[in-house]
Amino acid sequence: MAAGGVRGRAAAVDRRRARVPKTANYLDLDFDVFVDLLSFFVRSVNLLVSRDLDEKMEPVVLAGGTGKISTILLVGANPGIRPSVLAHFIQKDRSAMGKLVEKMERAGLIEQKISAAERRAKELYLTSKGRAMVPKVRAVVRRQDDDFFGMLTGEERKQLLRLLRKIYARYVEMVPTAD
Repeated sequence: MAAGGVRGRAAAVDRRRARVPKTANYLDLDFDVFVDLLSFFVRSVNLLVSRDLDEKMEPVVLAGGTGKISTILLVGANPGIRPSVLAHFIQKDRSAMGKLVEKMERAGLIEQKISAAERRAKELYLTSKGRAMVPKVRAVVRRQDDDFFGMLTGEERKQLLRLLRKIYARYVEMVPTAD
């Protein structure tokens, strides 16, 4: 494993210690039904991975709030994608998607254009600034994913990813298959 991965894990452990309550003995805490409730651990890991990703993304000036990373990468990979289609796959409602698009337009990362095929529809495209940011964002998310989930073996990662994709596909219609 690269030294960066070890440093990344050490930093993560240090951040966890900083958040440990210091005023109470919690070692015998009864987790009640949460001890074997998948939804508790999914929500908790989601918060942890999101916080870690925001910290790692700070140098790219894209941190804060959900959806920006997914938007820049999916619009980059699918020029002309409609906001409603993007919202479907990143699980944003219409209002939240509208605010996200506006914020990213103001930052000069994406632009909306009227669809040539359907005049009432809008399509999303990256600006030159957005296109230049894609390789940086992709590199950060790959590195963060490797560091954050570094305690898992390659086989465990494949299994977890397969299970999460299965759950995602169950609740999100028309999910493309992984190659």
